Amino acid sequence: MSRAPDPREVKILSDILALVLDEQPGHAASALERIRQMARRDSVTGGALKNLFITRIGTVPQNDASERENGLRERISGLERRLSRSEADTRAAQTRLGRSQMDVSLLQMEIATTRMQKPWRYVALVFAVGAGLLVGIASTQLYHSLTATMTPIDRASYLR
Repeated sequence: MSRAPDPREVKILSDILALVLDEQPGHAASALERIRQMARRDSVTGGALKNLFITRIGTVPQNDASERENGLRERISGLERRLSRSEADTRAAQTRLGRSQMDVSLLQMEIATTRMQKPWRYVALVFAVGAGLLVGIASTQLYHSLTATMTPIDRASYLR
């Protein structure tokens, strides 16, 4: 189509189509001939005419379109808010995850350190007990060597 359709021409076309659908054969034939003339004059093909009617029939009044547009804009802004909130929640969750992973790695290092220290603790405990026993025995012997010895008691007398 070489030019944009004029609303007045669209009204004429709709009137002609109404006549085509009319039951009187003479009116329908003249209306069809008028449509053919207009199509030849504007070099409009049948497909273009079909698309013209589809787009014109599918349009809604400007008020409905603006209300729909406003509704869609509100929905878009609501979705954008939800998206930004979700992104913020995701960033917060990633931060918490990073902290948790760091805590886990620190705890694992502490556990590994504790496990490595356990054998040395047992060795140190055994060494301390051994040293304590030796010191105890030595001090007991020292005490007995420094104290006066009593005369030995003849225990054979108890057996008689």
